[in-house]
Amino acid sequence: MPLIVLTGYPCSGLSYRANQLATQLEATQDELYAAGVFPETKPRFKVHVVPTHDPSHPRTVYDQARTEKESRGVAYARAKRALGKDSFVILDGMNYIKGYRYQLWCEAKALKTSSCVVHVGTPIEQCVKNNEARIQRQAAEGAGAPSAEETSPSCPAPTTDTTPPPTEDKEDPYPADLLNNLIFRYEEPSIHSRWDKPLFTVPWSDAAPPIAEIWTALTGLPHPSTASPDDPQQQPQPSLLDLATTSLNNTHLSTTDTASIAPSTYTATTAAAGGRNPLGRPRIRPHQATALPATTSSSALYSIEKTTSGIVAAIRAFTQAHPTADEALAASSGSGTREEGITIAIPGSTTPLFVPAHVARTGGPTEELAAAGGVLALPRLQRWRRQWITLNRAYVAGPHASARGGGLTSEEIPDAFVRFLNAEVGGGADA
Repeated sequence: MPLIVLTGYPCSGLSYRANQLATQLEATQDELYAAGVFPETKPRFKVHVVPTHDPSHPRTVYDQARTEKESRGVAYARAKRALGKDSFVILDGMNYIKGYRYQLWCEAKALKTSSCVVHVGTPIEQCVKNNEARIQRQAAEGAGAPSAEETSPSCPAPTTDTTPPPTEDKEDPYPADLLNNLIFRYEEPSIHSRWDKPLFTVPWSDAAPPIAEIWTALTGLPHPSTASPDDPQQQPQPSLLDLATTSLNNTHLSTTDTASIAPSTYTATTAAAGGRNPLGRPRIRPHQATALPATTSSSALYSIEKTTSGIVAAIRAFTQAHPTADEALAASSGSGTREEGITIAIPGSTTPLFVPAHVARTGGPTEELAAAGGVLALPRLQRWRRQWITLNRAYVAGPHASARGGGLTSEEIPDAFVRFLNAEVGGGADA
């Protein structure tokens, strides 16, 4: 299920908003079960709040790049483990680096699940006030560090400028210099970045995040609050039960090619009026950055080695039966080739090996095809075989192999190798 990435300045109320979202998601499920939209046999979606900070990774990790990278990696691993088809994952933290948000977006896309970014839009002045209040509270308590019971993930509730924030904030403060540094380093999300869409901004004065828009954009289900039959401004739409049943039966609804969700406000009403599909939820398609390449068979290299060795042995048997160029040309005179030359039938290949007459007669100091310096000498054939295997190995293991499902098949190997030999022989390669 979806990934919700929170982002915002330090001391902006990120943990408080994360807990709010978790409570709202649970309440939404309660309403859908009570309305009969979800059958009783369907298990509930789990809601995971993944914190960035813990006693092992306090807020002072941002003083050094090494400790910050370690803390970020721990949070990323926790979110990755929690992601699944039956869970919502809310990543609590600043997540201020856009490259890190792109990495999280790729992780959700690889699992074919939706994601969104919730920007806690608290002004810088309010963040500084919140941090100063934490410092004063910690000084008044007379303890250098809060106890384990005091580190519960809670932040002051959003209030207006005229209403003082409550005193239930038990989080650690940031050093003043570190707070200013983090604010300066913050990279704001943008609606022009695909990994930041859909983007929902929660101002400090808002009592709660827009759960209706977030729920609809992530799950494709209309929120119970948006399906009000008494609202005269809403146009006739399919019932909530019909839309939910369709969305549950087909996880990614689409009647046409997908379009990206609107960057900020997105509701079931605007989606239904758009005409794309009843809900407008995008189809999640992994791309080259997230899709794993097709696996290659473990016997692919062995098949190449065996097939090419058989072709070299067939050519060797022909040169032993017809050692000179004149004998080989006489044996191939009635084969109906496009021009005078030596035609060698290769088992398993529809394309024969063709050696032009002028190449066969000038292939070496003697008239023997397989003699030292001959056009079909064994050292030369083995060198061409190794070269072709090296090229094909790079093709199988390369990132473009997924476009064809893992390189050549066993049936295509003989024709491909013979075509390579024809190009080398026809070009009069040096010994």
